[in-house]
Amino acid sequence: MSYQQKSIKSVIDRINQSYFIPDIQRNYVWIQNPKAKKIEQLFDSLMRGYPIGAFLFWNLKRDDIESDFDNEADSKKLNFQLYKFIEDYDVRHPTNEKINVSKITSDELNIVLDGQQRLTSLYIGLRGSRTLRRPYARANDPNQYEVKYLYLNLLHKPKDDNPDDRYMFEFLTKEEASKKTENAIWFKVGHVINFDNKETIRIFCRQKGFCQEAIDVVEDLWQVIVKDESVISYFEEKEKNLDKVLKIFIRVNSGGMQLSYSDLLMSLLTATFESDIRDQMEQVVQRMKDDGFACFGRDQILKTCMLLSSCNHVFKIENFSKPNIHKIESNWNNIISCLYSTTAILQGFGYKDHLSSGYIITIICWYLFIKKNQKLSVQDREAMIKFVRVAQMRSYFTTSLDSKLSLIKDMLSRSNDFESFVKEMEKQPDFCIDTKYLEWAIENVKYGSPAVLPLLQLLYPDLDYGSVTFHIDHIYPKSKFNKKNKSLPNEFIGKENGLWNLQLLKGIVNESKNDKDPEEWLKETLPNSAERKEYLRNNYIAEDFVLDWKNLSDFESQRNKNILKELKNVFLIQSQIKEEPEQETSSTTHSVVETNEELEKIRKHAEDVIKKYREHPSGDLAHFVRQCESSANLEEAGLDDSEEIVSKE
Repeated sequence: MSYQQKSIKSVIDRINQSYFIPDIQRNYVWIQNPKAKKIEQLFDSLMRGYPIGAFLFWNLKRDDIESDFDNEADSKKLNFQLYKFIEDYDVRHPTNEKINVSKITSDELNIVLDGQQRLTSLYIGLRGSRTLRRPYARANDPNQYEVKYLYLNLLHKPKDDNPDDRYMFEFLTKEEASKKTENAIWFKVGHVINFDNKETIRIFCRQKGFCQEAIDVVEDLWQVIVKDESVISYFEEKEKNLDKVLKIFIRVNSGGMQLSYSDLLMSLLTATFESDIRDQMEQVVQRMKDDGFACFGRDQILKTCMLLSSCNHVFKIENFSKPNIHKIESNWNNIISCLYSTTAILQGFGYKDHLSSGYIITIICWYLFIKKNQKLSVQDREAMIKFVRVAQMRSYFTTSLDSKLSLIKDMLSRSNDFESFVKEMEKQPDFCIDTKYLEWAIENVKYGSPAVLPLLQLLYPDLDYGSVTFHIDHIYPKSKFNKKNKSLPNEFIGKENGLWNLQLLKGIVNESKNDKDPEEWLKETLPNSAERKEYLRNNYIAEDFVLDWKNLSDFESQRNKNILKELKNVFLIQSQIKEEPEQETSSTTHSVVETNEELEKIRKHAEDVIKKYREHPSGDLAHFVRQCESSANLEEAGLDDSEEIVSKE
């Protein structure tokens, strides 16, 4: 890789003739916020003699790049799409124009790998224009758009001791620039590249009636734009190795807008697709964001397309061969249809704006694609919600992604339905939910963790997540876990986000709750004693518990114990049902002994059962034991010696 220098004019003169932009570059963005004046600041830096950074060009022969994209056979030519630089920027049409290599006349090409934003800004300032909508004007009124050109006020020179003072570069309409004042002579910046030397500058300026001060500024501008051969400093890569160049591109752009390898591989798709895949991809990404699944971006779309098209899904140049790209194109519409069906399913599960990994979408979409997007069975839907919850709880797709996708590919090919696929997945150590994981989750899962929602959904199984919006709410308001709250025990400062303090509330209810203390909120919202008890019971809190700050320590320990017990119960019951489907299994949603009154009832019932058995020792012992078990938790009732009584009898 060699280091060279050129003048700005020598590069500008060859833009869109031998200098082009590859598809791996992002859209031009410097002009989107006109108040930032990034183009104006760039020209100001040039006039001050400030460096504007090095550029990176990839020097190729025109014949090195593929021009026959309809040919499905692989060739040794480089397969990527080229674009022209924007000359006249119009906010209504802000994208770059494609160009086929066969239309280029220059044999030598310079592909801009780093510096597109700066070069485009120079090109617009020297050769083009900027069209934006007037502030607060209607977007659909063509008369509300103004074409402006870059001008320099020749009567304003910045003070060297004031870094905020600058050369006065401004975008103006022709009418605005023609107005002469005592403090301004507006010179169109693009005119400077038409001068061959300083003498032609002086002749032009005298004809215009410019003073010597104004002439000096034009000469300074000409010197930096036309004469100085060291302003454009650049590195030049000549090796015909696309994979190497893509890696270089990622490295040199790592300080700016972050790019992934898939962003760069999009170049290969864009070059080969008959339709405009770049625009279609952006539309899909935007819809996924709008639907509440921003985690599913370009990386996930590309990998999903490769998997569903039976291609090797690892991001490597060789996997983006022409035959594979044509497979993706032929499947594109079906893939996108299955993708949108998947997001509808996940919205019904309550995961809009709550899904942690886009690859959860990939797997469900994959299954729908295999089944030709047919209507799901109840069993499939139940298996899918379990898959989503466990994958999110275990953060399954955060490590060894490609290996796991290969494993899943093999499992899906062997499975007749999604339920059998999930059973296979549960055999994987990093996918199953066991006691060790649940005990870890109780202590470590906090508000904001991807695992919070699926854990809470398991604790609140009867809520309608598809049609009602639920918020993850702090029972004790998080805003009061600080030193200002004198009722808060010191050891709880900063501990507000534990699972023990979280519940699911309807959005509208949570908004009304705001940061009220739980007892205050309960008295206002549920004044009826029965309703209060039901709320506490449904939230794994003892019915007689007072939600006061002084009881916070007891609240944490008791609720941790109760929700851990319920989560164990959920997974153990599910396991038992699958292994012994012929047995009827009943479960109590909340196996918590809530009040002293209930304890006394349980104790009395158990004593009656034992008394009856003693009176009729020939009775069915198994029936007696079942009666004891159905009475509730005898151990918590203080009758843990009932087994000893039975054995003695």
